[in-house]
Amino acid sequence: MMREEPDFNRIKSEILTLLADNKDMVLATSLDNRVSARIVSFVNEDFTIYFFSWEHNKKIIQLRGNKNVAFNLRRLQIEGEAEVLGKANDEKFNAIGDLFRAKFSPKWYDSFSSVKEMVLVKVVPLKIVKFESAHKRFHLQNINLENSKVYQMRIEDKDNPHFPY
Repeated sequence: MMREEPDFNRIKSEILTLLADNKDMVLATSLDNRVSARIVSFVNEDFTIYFFSWEHNKKIIQLRGNKNVAFNLRRLQIEGEAEVLGKANDEKFNAIGDLFRAKFSPKWYDSFSSVKEMVLVKVVPLKIVKFESAHKRFHLQNINLENSKVYQMRIEDKDNPHFPY
């Protein structure tokens, strides 16, 4: 049975702290039955995630053909839709650049973003699932961003049609 137990604001705060405390996470992309995963450096505004890459890189080619991506950071999985925004050093992205400068360093960000083939990518999350263990039981917390609710299920609830995988 699905449980609406955890407090959304507490779980949101935990996730945002995890994102703030980490500079890299795994990004998975796919196209034409080929899935690939790699580490990307990122920043976030609330749950929206930004990263950049060379325009000709496999991940950019894949997400231009299939905007569905997934991130993994420890016990957190985020599925979302990616959009290539444009050149990373475009003035209209200065605010996002400032997020990178603050999290990494101005020198680090400026050296990468100044490469003319570097593009900025925005990922809007559609589904967030957090794996937790409490009281010697495993739980999945399905974070519903639309309704600002967290639905928690035990692993043994796997036959429930709303199981959050």
